[in-house]
Amino acid sequence: MLTILHVAPHLQAGGTAQMSADLACALQQRGDSRNIIVSPPNELVSQIRAHGVEHRLCRKANLFNIPAEILRIRGIVAHLQPDIVQSYSAESALICTLACRKFKETKPSHIEVITSYPHRDFKRFFHRGSQVFVTISKHLRQVTTERILQKRRRDIKLIPYGVNHLQCYPDYRPESRDTTRATDAHHNLTLCIPGPITPLHGLENLVPLLKTLEQQGISAHTRIIGDLGKAAPAYVQKLKQLYTEAHVAERISWLGACTDLRDKLSTCDIILSLSHRPASYNRPILEALSLGRPVVGFDHGVVGELLESFLPEGRVAPGDINGVADTIIQWNTYRPGTITDIPYPYRICDTAESFFHLYESVLRKDN
Repeated sequence: MLTILHVAPHLQAGGTAQMSADLACALQQRGDSRNIIVSPPNELVSQIRAHGVEHRLCRKANLFNIPAEILRIRGIVAHLQPDIVQSYSAESALICTLACRKFKETKPSHIEVITSYPHRDFKRFFHRGSQVFVTISKHLRQVTTERILQKRRRDIKLIPYGVNHLQCYPDYRPESRDTTRATDAHHNLTLCIPGPITPLHGLENLVPLLKTLEQQGISAHTRIIGDLGKAAPAYVQKLKQLYTEAHVAERISWLGACTDLRDKLSTCDIILSLSHRPASYNRPILEALSLGRPVVGFDHGVVGELLESFLPEGRVAPGDINGVADTIIQWNTYRPGTITDIPYPYRICDTAESFFHLYESVLRKDN
């Protein structure tokens, strides 16, 4: 049985930060590995322990506590003697590299999972001790190669981050009544934009989009799902003023951060992705597609990759808000065919299987 140490100093619910928890639980359920997560205290600890995953404490990595965390990880590695040490950020990769370099015969194999755009500040130290690099999308692999690995001739494995298919699947229906449906009662179409509330995510595009739909006789209500507490107050105020002046504010609801995102997505007619910047990962869009909900999104980054596999007709040229409107108008009349099964490799069990095969391959090479 393999012992895998997952080092995740930024572990928290949502996005790629949750990847180590999801992956460790999926690997543990296979029954052929022992999984331990090293992370700060967080709301996911009880969840991973319920799946049999062990937990060890660390602090969030920063330049001031890296020496202490190196010693902490070194002690954990010496005690557990894992076969694999797996890091999930540039900071944790650096810590793991420095922590393990003194081990000789018992030195574990180091796999670095790249979950976000590489930090240029860490270019000098980037994965100096990593044996294998894994990215979670084609777009991220391309960006990482161009920014960091272009001159180093290192191969980067691609293992897409899958959804928890036991929670998000096409036949899912929420048990509780969605109280926000009352807001949508006077409209014949419910749209949803999930994700961070920042200037990068194209929320200004709602004005021309809703006006175009109105001209075509479509009364649409849009739900914005995102943590207002993490958004810049000035930007939120700017958006609200823009919507008010354009007379579309009454057709937009701000739902904030939702703990029942799955339920909210499953009761919307169409999900939108209008981000100006290609994303390396988009968990809400993956969950929406896995729930069988139609998604219209700009065809770049991981959203373009997901739509290519799940719903190709949902792809629109980046920045083409008229194309988004045309797709919605068409779908309002003729609903698109959505998936009946989540395609490979976008289930978390697919992700776990791919990683386990990678572990076996790495250990064979080491021997």
